[in-house]
Amino acid sequence: MASFGRPGLVTADCSTVSPEATLEVHRALAARSITHLDTPMLGSQPQAVSGEIFFIVGGDRAALPRIEPYLRIMGKLHLHVGPAAAGNRIKLIHNGLAAVVSVAVAEALATAVQAGVDPAVLYEVVCKGGGMAYGTYWERRAKRVLDGDFSPTFWLQHMTKDATLALDHARRAGVPAPLLEETKRTYEEALAAGWGQEDFSAVTHVIERRIGRALSGS
Repeated sequence: MASFGRPGLVTADCSTVSPEATLEVHRALAARSITHLDTPMLGSQPQAVSGEIFFIVGGDRAALPRIEPYLRIMGKLHLHVGPAAAGNRIKLIHNGLAAVVSVAVAEALATAVQAGVDPAVLYEVVCKGGGMAYGTYWERRAKRVLDGDFSPTFWLQHMTKDATLALDHARRAGVPAPLLEETKRTYEEALAAGWGQEDFSAVTHVIERRIGRALSGS
């Protein structure tokens, strides 16, 4: 497709891909005097529908005004974060952390159920108690998990891909990431079990299988 681009064109890629892939595209297009920006998104289906996507922009800052009108149409905010591939790096770090949190929340809910703690009470305590365990994943997903609602806004198979890329990114940076390694294994187990097209919170099914009971209805 690059062969059809005119010099001076600005491209923007909203995909979550490896930094190496972005840099390869960046170099190939730069050779044709085309500016490539990586613009991965934060947010899933509800945010896309409501126009509240957040764009993380990497690449030549001088090219940003050319695409800002389109970013404003599709989302509510955008932030330039550095040179080419910086957007992808931050997106992978973000989604790797989100994946770890999703497994940790599933384990916490499973522990509550197994220990005889009312998980609905635990949910209220974390939401309202002001402690450090609170987060948007907890608020948006823990109650849905307890209700057995895994209707997708972001598919598990996509988070499996992102966790894999995030772990590879950490390894390339020379950072040991045992929590992310275990998270990736848990997601791969969920994918192999056939839950890939459920919401990524369906990684909870792996924890349910490990304890031999469902969390919903507990």
